[in-house]
Amino acid sequence: MPYYTQTPSAYFFHCVANELEGGESFWSDTFSAVKQIREKRPDMYELLTSVLIPFRQYPAEWHMAGRYPTVELMGEDIYRVRDCCFVIDTYQFVRDYDEEIRGRWWQAYRCLRQLMEDPARTVQVKLEGGDLVVIDNWRVQHGRNAFSVGGTGGKRAMEVAYIEWSHVQNRLLKMELK
Repeated sequence: MPYYTQTPSAYFFHCVANELEGGESFWSDTFSAVKQIREKRPDMYELLTSVLIPFRQYPAEWHMAGRYPTVELMGEDIYRVRDCCFVIDTYQFVRDYDEEIRGRWWQAYRCLRQLMEDPARTVQVKLEGGDLVVIDNWRVQHGRNAFSVGGTGGKRAMEVAYIEWSHVQNRLLKMELK
């Protein structure tokens, strides 16, 4: 969803069933990866915070597009990380930036991805039916491992929902007052 102006900030994963082999979910702290790049490779940090990446997605019902840096800052603080390489508008990226900038940005992006995928900053869990995980969608990268359907007769069902943190905070405050 990096093409959204304001991407949803809270992401709820609800595992309805997970009876298949594999399919472990994993989550990674992107902010710690960005901080490491800021400390050790300021040149790459500059690219990740300044090069506006064009994103585009257009299934039958809509056409969404936007341009944002991979790492958005609020002052000097990391505000959010936008990472979804399969919706980068590569045609527009080629039109917007010369080969040298694109090459350097891809090098910085690969470095960020390697750091994000480092097992030291990743949590991996096989969710079971009834499990619910809530993450900060601006900070935490999420994914899953492959799963096998092969003859088990089992099923896998995940439900997801996005919500703005302000709604979560509102509910927590209301519960606190009771």
